[in-house]
Amino acid sequence: MPLGKIIKLLLGAFEKRPAESVNSLELSEREISPQFATDDNTDFLQENVSEITLTQPTAEIAQICLPTILERKKMINVSMLQDELQNFVSAASDVQGAALVSPDGLALASVLPGGMDEERTAAMSASMLSLGERIGRELARGSIDRIVVEGEKGYGVLVGCGADAVLLVLAGAGVKQGLLFLEVKRVVAKIAPLIA
Repeated sequence: MPLGKIIKLLLGAFEKRPAESVNSLELSEREISPQFATDDNTDFLQENVSEITLTQPTAEIAQICLPTILERKKMINVSMLQDELQNFVSAASDVQGAALVSPDGLALASVLPGGMDEERTAAMSASMLSLGERIGRELARGSIDRIVVEGEKGYGVLVGCGADAVLLVLAGAGVKQGLLFLEVKRVVAKIAPLIA
């Protein structure tokens, strides 16, 4: 069962009960388990929800439950992001590495060539994006689609991947730019929903 559906069920259960009756009830495993019996996350939900008594206001309960559930979702997404990057680097010819970076310069996931420092690469990518966006505004070029650094040993391509991440792709000198940009566009379409 998707996490969004679980959260809706939890919030729906809390909203259906009047405030007076909620304060006197305890939420037991018996009330929750039938709804999630087929879900792989049953143990996780039972650990976090069954211990909560409904003597607290509903908003406080949501503040306790939902961050824990959402943290678990983020852990799954990081793993999925890493897998997507690994598949992209191994499948695309002449792609040597890739890194997914937050706008603050923190690495979310990366598959980089040996000898490259992940933290330094992430920080430089965020700086490049910030500088590129500023240059785009100053030169009245509109929003930036991609930033390309071309050197004698290959390319570094930086593209936005949703509002919360930037994708850096490193490619060899022999790569065809059109194919590289097409592959980058495809991987961005796969990664963006995992970050949202």
